[in-house]
Amino acid sequence: MPLSYSPPVASASELSFVQEENSDGPGLVKCWMQATPARQLPNLQKMPVLMPTAEASYHAPYDHCTVKYLQQAGLRPSWIKLADLGIRGNNHVMMLEKNNRQIAAVIARWLDKTLPPAKKNGGIAAR
Repeated sequence: MPLSYSPPVASASELSFVQEENSDGPGLVKCWMQATPARQLPNLQKMPVLMPTAEASYHAPYDHCTVKYLQQAGLRPSWIKLADLGIRGNNHVMMLEKNNRQIAAVIARWLDKTLPPAKKNGGIAAR
């Protein structure tokens, strides 16, 4: 599904990117960001976004870039590094790990904190 940028783009070739000169730390890649002024992603700006990062995931070296890109596009993503919570060694497919309930609890707490209270709809809780 295509993303809707503001100002609009007719094709991806209209987007311009620059690579950062330095990485944000050891073991992290240098991020590719939009050239300024950055285009916004208005349809996503009011949507809560969670970026959980597992320490042994192949995404770990660049998840920070995804967070920075979303911030540059006007979003306010929540970034949870599982290792910072003492959840160590997981890979990218964290829901298949033996400690998946511990990870699910982290996500459930974020959902409870982030989303408005569920409304009752004919006996079914809807978010």
